[in-house]
Amino acid sequence: MLGKAEVSAHWAELAVFARKSAALDAAAGAGLSGRFESFCVDELRVSMATAGPYGFLNTIEGVSEESVEVLPDALERFPDPRQVTVVATGPSQSLRERLLSEGYEQAPVRPIAYLNARTEGPSEAVSGWEIHEVCAQENAQQFLDLLTAGYAAPREVSALIRAEHTVPAVRGFIACRDGEPLAAAAMSLHPTGAVLGGASTLHAARGNRAQAALLTHRLHVAEALNISLTTATAAPGTSSIRNLAHLGFTIVERTAWRHRFGSRTGGPT
Repeated sequence: MLGKAEVSAHWAELAVFARKSAALDAAAGAGLSGRFESFCVDELRVSMATAGPYGFLNTIEGVSEESVEVLPDALERFPDPRQVTVVATGPSQSLRERLLSEGYEQAPVRPIAYLNARTEGPSEAVSGWEIHEVCAQENAQQFLDLLTAGYAAPREVSALIRAEHTVPAVRGFIACRDGEPLAAAAMSLHPTGAVLGGASTLHAARGNRAQAALLTHRLHVAEALNISLTTATAAPGTSSIRNLAHLGFTIVERTAWRHRFGSRTGGPT
């Protein structure tokens, strides 16, 4: 039987996968290059993007002692299985040894953070920022422009970001200082929890705690909606992870594996 922490981590992963699936559907609907799919093979959660600029999306999550048996079936769905990142939460030593024996090597960890509902909202106070939720269409365009400008990503990835954040389930927020919009962030609601996904700050405004203010605000929104679990992913060692930990999130550093003979594909996490 899974413990409370393991159940929370699993629900967090399901919420993130639901958000990722919506993003892939949006990318396909926007006509971006390649094929975008998400599906499950038994307990494995599969995300696929066949075009080169989106190779960082190719993942298989939920690998465990039991589900590793169907990993070959999931890999067969990809044009090049060597380009897939395999993610395992708390793998046993025997699972590690099996992956190593099958030609995998460890890649940078894939942290996921979660926070269970609590009776009091976050006490963190970040002064100097005004947070507005995006409602009107003209504000939606401003939100997308601000989000992509903060990421400063290549054209193809910017198109993916814009497609994801037009999904109806995604709510956008803008942080302003002295009336000037300088940072943006989003959240979405799913059956197992809320996902805090998508956050960027204009270069000139970084270091002024805009994202801390946006994070606190979104947590208040989630609590007002009686959301039982809030989750997010972020790259290891970043200010995003530190902000999440500071507000009481549990950080789970999931192991990631790539086939040692596959080429590396860069991109945001």
